Amino acid sequence: MIVTVTPNPAMDESYATDEFKPGRWHRARSVVCSPGGRGVNVSIILKQLGYDSVSTGFLAGHTGGYIRDKLLSWGITANFVNIKGRNSTNTFIRDASGAETAVTEEGPAVSSDALKRFFWNMERLMPRATAVQMGGDLPPGVPDTFYRDVIDIVKRKNVPVYIDASGTALDLAVEALPTVVKIDRRSGDSGRNVTPPAMDHLMETAKRIFDEGVDCIIASHSDKSNLFCTTKGFYLAEIKPENPVTYRAAGDALMAGMMAAREERMSMEDTMRFGMSCVIQTVSCPRKGLPSRAAVESTLGGVTIRKV
Repeated sequence: MIVTVTPNPAMDESYATDEFKPGRWHRARSVVCSPGGRGVNVSIILKQLGYDSVSTGFLAGHTGGYIRDKLLSWGITANFVNIKGRNSTNTFIRDASGAETAVTEEGPAVSSDALKRFFWNMERLMPRATAVQMGGDLPPGVPDTFYRDVIDIVKRKNVPVYIDASGTALDLAVEALPTVVKIDRRSGDSGRNVTPPAMDHLMETAKRIFDEGVDCIIASHSDKSNLFCTTKGFYLAEIKPENPVTYRAAGDALMAGMMAAREERMSMEDTMRFGMSCVIQTVSCPRKGLPSRAAVESTLGGVTIRKV
């Protein structure tokens, strides 16, 4: 059983317009709503790949009810801690040129009691867990030590853990030695003072984290490429999607694909290729996630991997 952790889940609202200019009224050509947040997105994509998961974190108010109900309707187990307030709504506006504007909210405050309930719940989930993925920003009330504390629980059970985060929360998480770390150049703060997208800086940063004892580090080099630091060296994986819609969940698709590949005991190169093929399908899909596993397998040949 794979467990995904999203401390700050949200409802994503995506609007498509012919154009978007500040200070003007615009009519949307289409509107798509879906549950969002790093771990939630990974759970959605895992389900589309044929893998069940348990999604956990904090839910609040009517927005939280929407997230839970939607996940359950898709066959994803929602095992969240209920708190006061309401989960955030993230708004994305994409115009005909492909430019995307985002407005995000902070999220509800999490009490110390809710944190205690969350960690109790994580302990309860661990005996059945085969892997844990977590990521995203932290809502008010959740300390920067959150991811590190989760990793400590997971590592005591010898379960692999994947993290996609940034800033101080990522720095502290690395101290606990997760299995796979993803750092994102687009976050504006990779947590390791990287100047993106310079390759030498990415390699230096990835190597430093690797030397601390992390098995695999993934650094976003561009929307269409990722640098992998592994026990066999550095690899650059690149894709060329024909009709990309949005790169918003690209990192989540990569994580989901790599976790599925691990469950199937693929080689490192096949794992990278499968994960990047998931990215191809996700960035080209008009809805959240990807069309199907068959679609992913059909574009495996569209991934270029070279040692650097």
